[in-house]
Amino acid sequence: MTAAKVPIRNNSGIPGIFGILNLTADSFSDGGAYSDAAAALEHAAAMLDEGAAAIDIGAESTRPGASARDAADETAALLPVIRGLRAMRPDCVISVDTRKASVAEAALDAGADIINDVSGFQFDPDMPRAVAAAGAGVIIMHMRGTPETMQNPENLIYSDLTGEINAFFADRLALAEKAGIAGDKIMLDPGIGFSKTPEQNWELIRGIDAFRMHGLPLFYGISRKSFLKPLCGNSAPDRRDAASAGVLAFLAGKRADFVRVHSVGPAREAMRAYLHCADGPSKQQERD
Repeated sequence: MTAAKVPIRNNSGIPGIFGILNLTADSFSDGGAYSDAAAALEHAAAMLDEGAAAIDIGAESTRPGASARDAADETAALLPVIRGLRAMRPDCVISVDTRKASVAEAALDAGADIINDVSGFQFDPDMPRAVAAAGAGVIIMHMRGTPETMQNPENLIYSDLTGEINAFFADRLALAEKAGIAGDKIMLDPGIGFSKTPEQNWELIRGIDAFRMHGLPLFYGISRKSFLKPLCGNSAPDRRDAASAGVLAFLAGKRADFVRVHSVGPAREAMRAYLHCADGPSKQQERD
């Protein structure tokens, strides 16, 4: 099997947007809103119409403290939505947020294109083989521990934050190469909110250039995350879109390749407006 369309290189003016589609009841932001397949497909279509380059579908919560979901349950939640989205929008790029090789295999067979592994191949050592066998794209994210333990104090201590993450990426890329994953199908995600303090999250956003040494597209997921709470009066996650848009505009200016967001339209508009100011309207029109 060969995966369909994989947007590993982004030539547009703004970062390519992966619209978030949570199928879980306990997601930190919109848990339960799209657990019904019909509602999920309607929301996916809306995000694509607003300018999403891909839809990132998850059926296991990875919020801090979340426990692992049974693979069979995760697969059962994912497959109807993947198949429905592939039928509804044949050219859509579908990413699946899972740590499990068996779930990834089923998702790719159903029509997914990319696996977004928040464990960076640590949770299931068979994941590189599963991705390679399907010819799929993959997002390799940095984290320590599991969602249940990642915010434990021992997982938040770094002597050299960016240096240690880059060493992790180098190790994971060696595994990917050994498994046969093509280098042009890999994106790297420093893991904002995963085994990081708020200050470390800001450091990774400001220091995006430190991760360009690998020559691969950079993927950032900052949308609605808890490090934004102090900027939003400690409000609920669904009230953090404006703060998220501000960070996304900064990432657009730093030429991030891809971003993962909940509210596609406002994110796209914020990033386009920033680049319109920074580059000038003629340059932005060329990119658009």
